[in-house]
Amino acid sequence: MSEDVLKYCYRSIVRYLNGDMALFLQYMDKAMELYEEEKKKGRLYITIEDLLDLATKEKLSLIMKGG
Repeated sequence: MSEDVLKYCYRSIVRYLNGDMALFLQYMDKAMELYEEEKKKGRLYITIEDLLDLATKEKLSLIMKGG
């Protein structure tokens, strides 16, 4: 899943929590549209680095440096 899809998903969640159902549905539709487009093109990816939080990245950095 690309960053664009995730951005629209996050925006839709915030709008849902704020009670703005019209904008929630609009953002969800856009996210689904982008996702389906990526799926057709076979570009469904997200890097592992994007999934890790800062603390985990720092720990892995220390391991890679040998400390």
